[in-house]
Amino acid sequence: MAIIKPEDQGFQPPGGVNFSTEEFVPLKKLSNALCKIAAFLQNDLHVTQLVRYDDWWQHDGLHFRKAACDIHGLFALVQTPRSLLLSMPGDELVYVGIAPPDSSWYLRFYACWDDLDSDLVGVFDLTLSVNIADRFRSSLVPEIGCKIREQEAAEYFKKIIL
Repeated sequence: MAIIKPEDQGFQPPGGVNFSTEEFVPLKKLSNALCKIAAFLQNDLHVTQLVRYDDWWQHDGLHFRKAACDIHGLFALVQTPRSLLLSMPGDELVYVGIAPPDSSWYLRFYACWDDLDSDLVGVFDLTLSVNIADRFRSSLVPEIGCKIREQEAAEYFKKIIL
């Protein structure tokens, strides 16, 4: 098990609005959606520097800072179904988490085999402040290509963090 660094203990999920896939989707569809989200983060929020996390919240309630990265690193992680699968930490329900250094928003995604071990599938969620959520909702949600659930961030995180 990884050692928790002091800065990891203080990570708190941001408030605002959470957008999440309603169900597992084929990995190609997930990759396409995450590429559109990365472009939104780059173009609308002017994101450059990021922090990558191994997000164990749904597995056992833990959260680990993995490494600093940048927007190009995010695109590399999500650009293809293969890159998505290779980015996974490897344990069940352990997500990749991406946030800016100030943790003002948070993107999580997870890829795995379906229940029949026949298809690769995945999910994502993105938490944004209310004013940015309005832009995301109007400009990107219609383009994502999968059913999106929207809820208050605190309610969402209360359900998933063990």
